[in-house]
Amino acid sequence: MQFRPSRRQLVITGAVLGSLLFLGLLGYYVVYPAAGRWMVENKVVPKLEAKLGRDVRIGSIDIDHGHAVLHDVRVSGPADGEEPLVRIDRIDVDFDFWASVLGDAEVGLVEIDGVAVRPRRDADGTDNFRDVLTRLGLGGADESGAPAKRSGFGSLRPKRIVLTRGDVIMVDAAAQVNLSIEAFEAEWTRGGRAVVEAHRALAATTFGPAASASGLTAIDDPAEGRRLDVVGGTVKLWPGMSLTGISGSVAPAEQDRFDIRFEGGYGGVEGRLWTASGWLDPALGAGSIDLDAARFTLDRLRPILERSPVVDYDKASVDARLHVEVSGAAASFAGGFHLRDFTIAHPYLADRPIPDLEIGGEIGGSFERASRTLTLDRAALTARGLPFELSGWLAMPGGLTPEGNRRARPAVDVRLVIPKKKCQDVLEAIPPELRPYLEGFKLRGNFDTDLRVAIDWSDLPATVLDGRVGLFGCTPKEAPEEVTRLAEPFEHYVEVELDQWMTFLVGPENPDFVPITDVSPYLIKSLMTTEDSAFYRHKGFITKEFRTALIKNLEAGYFKYGASSITMQLVKNALLYREKTAARKFQELFLSWYIETLLEKDRILEIYVNIIEYGPGLYGIGPASQHYFGKHPRDLTPVEAAFFSSILPNPKERYAQYCKGTLRGWTEDKIARILALMRKRDRLTEAEYVIATVTPLTFVKEGSETEQQCMDRRRKAMKNARSTNPLKKTSPLKK
Repeated sequence: MQFRPSRRQLVITGAVLGSLLFLGLLGYYVVYPAAGRWMVENKVVPKLEAKLGRDVRIGSIDIDHGHAVLHDVRVSGPADGEEPLVRIDRIDVDFDFWASVLGDAEVGLVEIDGVAVRPRRDADGTDNFRDVLTRLGLGGADESGAPAKRSGFGSLRPKRIVLTRGDVIMVDAAAQVNLSIEAFEAEWTRGGRAVVEAHRALAATTFGPAASASGLTAIDDPAEGRRLDVVGGTVKLWPGMSLTGISGSVAPAEQDRFDIRFEGGYGGVEGRLWTASGWLDPALGAGSIDLDAARFTLDRLRPILERSPVVDYDKASVDARLHVEVSGAAASFAGGFHLRDFTIAHPYLADRPIPDLEIGGEIGGSFERASRTLTLDRAALTARGLPFELSGWLAMPGGLTPEGNRRARPAVDVRLVIPKKKCQDVLEAIPPELRPYLEGFKLRGNFDTDLRVAIDWSDLPATVLDGRVGLFGCTPKEAPEEVTRLAEPFEHYVEVELDQWMTFLVGPENPDFVPITDVSPYLIKSLMTTEDSAFYRHKGFITKEFRTALIKNLEAGYFKYGASSITMQLVKNALLYREKTAARKFQELFLSWYIETLLEKDRILEIYVNIIEYGPGLYGIGPASQHYFGKHPRDLTPVEAAFFSSILPNPKERYAQYCKGTLRGWTEDKIARILALMRKRDRLTEAEYVIATVTPLTFVKEGSETEQQCMDRRRKAMKNARSTNPLKKTSPLKK
């Protein structure tokens, strides 16, 4: 008998099926997504928070069947500061739908887009990331001190992760380093290869050095192992010096060490000019690196040296090696270098190139990060056969002082030692281009030097400049006639205008010559007051004045002040050219020493007053005294003597007072100060001083020259004079 459902049964069955369908659809479209969101918020997120030890917040969650999208995910902790440790714009997760229905979410592909990572470490060492790495088994140790194990996520561990559009900005106040990676992406497969590729990475320190790379690739492969590859790297050690074109890798070694292998060039020069190898232990902050630059010719560095004083690169060569040991917050270094056959040309050094130079030796020292102090324990060097040693330290701004304060400005303390050598050997070790006026000197005796310079830019008055230069242990055996001629009457040449010379005899046969015994004692006392108070006591140099001039120049920010004695001024005017070069200054010091052994003090002063310039075309005190005051130099008053002292630094410019027939207020004050100082030093009696203070200064003018003609003559002399600046077009270097 065939069963035929009744109408009522059909209605009931349809209602049940419809209800089941409705419930299925309700569960499929409404309950499942809501349950999924609940699972993520109440099961997945707490599990992540427990694993990471961090708060995990999700802006919104969209769940479809087998797919979830998480928006604005933030992982943060108490040490993060203004931004969370990790912020993610979007996470797409594929998972097994039916497994998730049964309560076991099998995760497949996870796509992460828009990741911002902000690790930080404060000056006290507190950071917001190290414990997370330890929990994930990516470094460090667990609470027992044993290496941390990788943290698993069970079924939540994806089969594959793809990350796009990531960036990292790290501020490390403890190490004084800021790190940024503008863009990186990553891909990881469960049980397989993990790759992170970073672009445009930069590390900058607050104490100077910086590093960058165009590409960083971190690989973790079961077959290849783990390593970090670097391409397009640059390390800026200090302004003007950088290692470039760096490529190489960092790979794990035994324990927590990483092997390092790099190579590169300098200053943008392509090719392998140096190699570096060694190891690092990030956990201990320790390492050992050997850098080696095999010998190469400097033409390889042409792009760098074209902007330097080094010329003729083709035959010059260099090699260097350096061993660096890093331990905690300090690093030590030791090595050596040899620079051969190089040539230097710079107008401030000498008026012609200095060829065939050679310098090399061994160096050793250390760097302490907290105080930012570079210490040179010893540099034993040799240049052109002359040995010398350098030692000292440089403390950079921002480092801690011994009192625990931050250093605001740099400080340096350097010592130079030249061991005892024969004087003639030392003289010949100086390149001929630096001593053209010293050719023909023969010396006997021994020379040595021990100099110390200490400068703290936060306390310039405390500057130290002391020690000795053993020139006084030398005795001249022979000297060139150009120098010895000063002992007798001699012909003196003066360039009054550019390439226009005048000559006059410095001796009794010249009617304008004035013996020192016929010079007013007031002029001699005034000159000693303003130019060289210790003239009759020193041997050519005013040692303490070098320190005073150094402090003044440091305060001014450039070399403005000199420390010239009367002997040095005589040498500069009578024996040397006017160029302000280092070579001329060195020869000025040497010749001043020699002149003091050759001439009596009165003879030095006699030559000095008879050759120096007192105005346009006015050389020697005889013509000058007659021109300004219509009298013989023996008759000069204290006020007139003080006037001559006041104009000597710039006689052409101050000659305008004579043209106008009146003194500037500045000059009047200067004369008053000179007179007061002469009285203080007992170079004037009280009666002489009182009379001088009320005696007016009157110029005597002869002829029909008008004030305008006088000013025009002065202006022409100033315009046509040869500049002492070797960079000016009037310099012989530019001709």
